[in-house]
Formats: sequence, C-alpha cells, structure tokens
Amino acid sequence: MSESSTRIVSALYMYPVKSCKGIEIKSWKVGQYGFKYDRYWMIIDEKYQVVTQREHAKLVLITPKIEEVDSEDESKGGDLVLSAPDMEELCLPLLPDQDNCIKYKATIWEDTLDVCDCGEESSKWITKFLGCSARIVFKFGARFVARNIPKEISHQPKIALTDGYPFFMFSEESLNDLNKRLSTPIDARHFRPNIVVRGCNGPFEEDTWKKIIIGNDKENVFFVACRCTRCVVTNINPDTGEINKQILKTLQSYRRVDAGAKYFACFGMNAIHTRNA
Repeated sequence: MSESSTRIVSALYMYPVKSCKGIEIKSWKVGQYGFKYDRYWMIIDEKYQVVTQREHAKLVLITPKIEEVDSEDESKGGDLVLSAPDMEELCLPLLPDQDNCIKYKATIWEDTLDVCDCGEESSKWITKFLGCSARIVFKFGARFVARNIPKEISHQPKIALTDGYPFFMFSEESLNDLNKRLSTPIDARHFRPNIVVRGCNGPFEEDTWKKIIIGNDKENVFFVACRCTRCVVTNINPDTGEINKQILKTLQSYRRVDAGAKYFACFGMNAIHTRNA
C-alpha cells in the first residue's frame, strides 16, 4: 500500500445470520473464523440447502442483535435476538448445546458440513416469515478456505458460514466512483463488507493491496487473497429488500477486471487474517 495518503477504517460490520441484516460495530473480537459470531448461523430449506437473499430478498429485513453476558467467562453465553416485521422476537443461545442438538448434513455451495438445529420454535419462526419450510442452524464444524491462499499464510485458514473467506473489505473511494455512475446512490451495506476504508489515493486502490495492518496491533494483520466477484445480492436494498438491477449492470459495464472470472463484475477484496486461534 502506498504511504502517500492516510487511510482509516471508516466502518466495521458483522453478520451473525447468513444473508440477514448486518450489525455495524465500533470494535469486535477476531477469532480463527473472522469476526466472532460472523455467519455462525444460517437458514436451510427442507432439502438442507442454504437459503440466501438470492432466493428470498426479504431475509435482509431480519435484524439480529447480540446480547452477550458481561463476563470474562464466555461459557456463560448470552443470546442472539432476531426481529422482523410483524414477527415476535426470537431468542437463540449464543452457545448452543452442540452435544445434544439435532445435527444435519447441510450444503452451502460446494461444501457439505454438520450443523446444529436451533429448535422447533426457530423453525416455526423462520417458516412463518419466509412462507416456506425452513430451519435455522448453527455451525458445528469448520470449513476451510479452498483457494487463493496467500503464501504468507502458514496455517490452513478456517471459515464459518461465509461464502469463501473470513473478511471482505473495500474503500469508500471505490464506492464513490460507482455512485457517480448510478442514478440513485447506494451505501456500503449493499456489498455486505466487514471492513470499509477511507483515504485511498483513488478508486479501486485496494485491487493492488497485498498486506493490511490495522493500527499498531501485530495481531490485526490481513493478507489479501483475491478480488470479490459480485452476485445479484448486490442489487438488494439493505433496508427494504427492494431490487435495483442497475447496480450490478453498471458494475458489469466497467468492473469485469479479473482474468480468472472474466464474466463477473468485481468489487472489493477478500482477505485472510494471520490469527490462528
């Protein structure tokens, strides 16, 4: 990264339930999978396939809240509270009883993994909201980053239920460049980032990034793995669930920049942190 400008982290986000609304955070714990609780839960259909905004844009209307117990002893747990329009709140334990829960083999893209069922109450809740049979499940095992692991990463990186990498980041300058091309500007949440940076020399400077250090903490070191290809979720308004196809269409017009994914628009960078604990 060039040293000719000062870059700051302008926003942080985490997403407890895959494809549901995110939580903007000021600071957060980082563990072996990325941000703690980030995509630890997901929704599956009756065939045990992951359900996302690609099929149900209204998932973005589900708002999660983390209520941790104020204690150094993490085993004391806390709750994940889910709210949605015209629905009563649903409380799920942050630390499910993985020894006694019902387990399924669920499929998320190319991976099949064990997950813990979150119970009949949660199944009735999500089924009522979506209008089709569904269940909420919690990650049981780990998945692994399958490709584009930077040579500086000496361990096998693990992920929870993200699409492919522990962290996704981009710059405000890149977003501003896109907004100049759109009739209706959008905000960062359309891209579901973990880290947003401000102060780059120009748009898409992050395409050239290899290593990122945040602050003076040697544990906050990230290596860039690859560009992030964008799907139809980019078109979904993070507040209303409404779809604006102009967003992805505009990106397709000038951001098909990766030779390895020449039919896809790219925006932002996938990254892997050095922590392995």
